[in-house]
Amino acid sequence: MRGEVVGEPRPFSRVSDTSPLQPACLSARKRCKICVLWNTTDERLLPAIPRLQTAVCPRGDSPTLRLETTPCPQFVMATTSSVLTARRCAGSKLKSMKLLEVLNALEEEESGCSKEEIFIVPPDNAAGDFTDEDSGDEDGQRGAHLPGTVLHASVVPEDSSTEEEEDDLQLQPAMKRWKAGVAPQRVWTKRDIRPDFSNWTASDPHMEDLKSQELSPVGLFELFFDEGTITFIVNETNRYAWQKNVNLGLTAQELKCVLGILILSGYISYPRRRMFWETSPDSHHHLVADAIRRDRFELIFSYLHFADNSKLDESDRFAKVRPLIVRMNCNFQKHAPLEEFYSFGESMCEYFGHRGSKQLPVGKALRLGYKIWCGTTSRGYLVWFEPSQGTLFTKPDRGLDLGGSMVVKFVDALQERGCLPYHIFFDKAFTSVKLMSVLRKKGVKATGTVCEYRTERCPLKDPKELKKMKRGSFDYKVDEREEIIVCRWHDSSVVNICSNAIGIEPVGLTSHHSGAAKTRTQVHQPSLVRLYQEKVGGVGRMDQNIAKYKVKIRGMKWYSSFIGYVIDAALNNAWQLHRICSHDAQVDLLAFRRYVACVYLESNADTSSQGRRSRRLETESRFDMIGHWIVHQDKRTRCALCHSQTNTRCEKCQKGVHAKCFREYHIR
Repeated sequence: MRGEVVGEPRPFSRVSDTSPLQPACLSARKRCKICVLWNTTDERLLPAIPRLQTAVCPRGDSPTLRLETTPCPQFVMATTSSVLTARRCAGSKLKSMKLLEVLNALEEEESGCSKEEIFIVPPDNAAGDFTDEDSGDEDGQRGAHLPGTVLHASVVPEDSSTEEEEDDLQLQPAMKRWKAGVAPQRVWTKRDIRPDFSNWTASDPHMEDLKSQELSPVGLFELFFDEGTITFIVNETNRYAWQKNVNLGLTAQELKCVLGILILSGYISYPRRRMFWETSPDSHHHLVADAIRRDRFELIFSYLHFADNSKLDESDRFAKVRPLIVRMNCNFQKHAPLEEFYSFGESMCEYFGHRGSKQLPVGKALRLGYKIWCGTTSRGYLVWFEPSQGTLFTKPDRGLDLGGSMVVKFVDALQERGCLPYHIFFDKAFTSVKLMSVLRKKGVKATGTVCEYRTERCPLKDPKELKKMKRGSFDYKVDEREEIIVCRWHDSSVVNICSNAIGIEPVGLTSHHSGAAKTRTQVHQPSLVRLYQEKVGGVGRMDQNIAKYKVKIRGMKWYSSFIGYVIDAALNNAWQLHRICSHDAQVDLLAFRRYVACVYLESNADTSSQGRRSRRLETESRFDMIGHWIVHQDKRTRCALCHSQTNTRCEKCQKGVHAKCFREYHIR
């Protein structure tokens, strides 16, 4: 299920499960949306949802939670035409559920296999100029509950399909939901798959070129935040400030200082960002304070902008960051390693504004923020991303759901580099036999776990019967017409997996721990299961890298946390390239980020005022033995040690140094 809370933020005196709603009529403020995803079998939620079609809050200015049902492994909610008619006739007389009731039901659910997510989509009027300001910043109170205006929001379903499509739906269990006459009946046969894809033989000359350049961490990061992107952000930020009657005069040098502070906040964090500039000995950070003045940073950060407000697409909720998304996707794909195996999945960009999103119930896997569709390599390099806007703003391809349509878009982006036999891995949120067929026609291999109701009546052994057999047992069938295999494998639980490229053979052995006997046993494992487990974790690896040292400074604009996510993704990609290109002098992710932050802050510091950069800072950075790289420079300068002409310099110290003098210059 997916739900959306639509409403206007209002002040409230106290937030609790029993606190009454205390709205205050404010002038045109921002409208926020919160989408709720869960898989549940809670019987209290199921009968309530069909009667929520037209329920509204008694006050016209109250927020509304919209729910949209989507298929899940446990059940499929759909409505017959008679039920739909009855719901429409009932109108607003039917009592609607509140968000608080839904959350309480999820909290009390005892099933350990369900996973809940709450994610936010930008406001409907995100293209409007007045939606720039959020209702708070990162220094605000972080309560454990949602505001009362959201907890008492009414719940109504949001139907994205037409009336004709609704009339075709049936109120049935998930395993019985079939749409007759849509496609020819598939013929399933008990044999292994015989794919007709070509073998992977592609080489990657671009990666060989990057290896020959021996780029430093800053050089790798600037493959994505290149000169064109920096100039674009500077121009758009100055334009936005000018539209607000402010002469900002931002330069590329100052913008790099701002980026350096944002990167540094990932591994050095204060409760308030102004503490970087305080003179107190327990908080003062001379690297930040000597790079840019506090008020100048605050002014630049408040006007940071990425699009022309006069040319926004009102149908795009992410219109204000769309130019940045396009540029980043272009750079990510341009420098991506050319590989055979890729992963596709969902990532979350955490959001910490005051839009009723800051709730993390204890014991629940609830993550708050914007959901982002991501395509990565198997090692975690982000190749393509697109923030989710729901079915209202993103129309799925015919015959596919929204997730399947996003997979097809990722494949189209990959094929811009050539129609090669890529192999895509994804989980059951995306997999269907229909999607496998579409990708096969595009010449792309695909493998993924699949829900039973998306197997198009593949006659496999019943899961209850398979559970009675020993671990490692499996059953499989192949579609005769399109060579698509569906396999049901019994491990700790029964897993369905579908592929258009990999079959059962060769069947291998894998070691599993037996909890009862406290021993490890060998069980049989089909080939497609083994390959899926090895290659599917790319998005998870990227999320893990981003979460370690993610940007913690956030502003008052609704998209400020998304900008931090883009910076973190670019740093993750640059580090992945560093691991590929630098075999001898590899550094870990923390050292990589520290190097980029230090170089940006030291090399772009404001030296206009007397005493801004002290001699102590220069001396400390020269001998700190961290992140000093020798790079080529076009203009010859004098060596800082022997004072003769040289065409190389230290990238961190910004001093001309011969290769032969490099070590001696950096040792006391």
